[in-house]
Amino acid sequence: MGAGPRYHFFSGKGGVGKTTLAAATAVHLAESGRRVLITSTDPAHSLSDVFDRRIGHAGADILPGLRALEIDSTARWTEATTLPEDRKPGRIERALGDAMRMLGEAPGVDEFISLDLLVETMHTDSFDEVVFDTAPTGHTLRLLLLPNMLDGWIGRMIALRGFFSRFGRAIRKLIPRSQRKEMPDMSENLKSARERMAEVRDLIKDSDRTRFVLVTIPEAMSVFETRRTMQQLRDNDIPVGVVIANMIQPDSETCDHCRLRHRIHARELENLKELAGDVLLKRVDSKSAVVRGPDALETLGNELWNA
Repeated sequence: MGAGPRYHFFSGKGGVGKTTLAAATAVHLAESGRRVLITSTDPAHSLSDVFDRRIGHAGADILPGLRALEIDSTARWTEATTLPEDRKPGRIERALGDAMRMLGEAPGVDEFISLDLLVETMHTDSFDEVVFDTAPTGHTLRLLLLPNMLDGWIGRMIALRGFFSRFGRAIRKLIPRSQRKEMPDMSENLKSARERMAEVRDLIKDSDRTRFVLVTIPEAMSVFETRRTMQQLRDNDIPVGVVIANMIQPDSETCDHCRLRHRIHARELENLKELAGDVLLKRVDSKSAVVRGPDALETLGNELWNA
């Protein structure tokens, strides 16, 4: 595999604080001198809220060495599938354009666009680290398994290219001679796409280039989901780098509710330790104030990664 940035995927149930921890990690990396891109692949973006400034699809520079981006899947899909303004589409191209616009509203396009961004950054010289704040767990798993699915689909397309070639010749006979255009040979494009998917698969499974951070809270339902996620990742040979137990309730001598929550969390932390095994388990206590803005995120990032 060629040179390129290191990747950090933050995943977990909704509401466990993965966006805040992903942002704190990005700030920490940037403050250590790394060039960092943090991007949200969750359609319900909250990076703008965490950084306390508007980011959006165009992106924004947060700090020296830190750029943030909230992916707008519809806008990115339109950019990728719209012909240049100086090119007048033919009848077939217009029909294909209409079909592509419909596909842009189909389920799964968010994962496809996230994969497109991953491929785009794989050999970039602009960033040393790329942090993905992903959608809740199910979406993340679909993103990680998408290269396998696309590889199989592309393989079938390559196997059928002879049929499509004959089909293309038949279609050209139906088009008026004045409107005929030479249809391109897609074989090389398909082979190139399949090679890229193989490279993405290798990247995702390479623990030197990719770190998966599973964020959870010490509550039974979150721990159950973390267990399922770790098993699914292991079944697909994808290593988990870190498990973060977030929002841990500190003990209290004056608050009965706090003491009860502390005992519940202590019990679930023991379950997480057993579940994590030799995977690094990080603990983050519940905060008395909302962590928001670069300064607060830097403090949290130092707490998380300097220990």
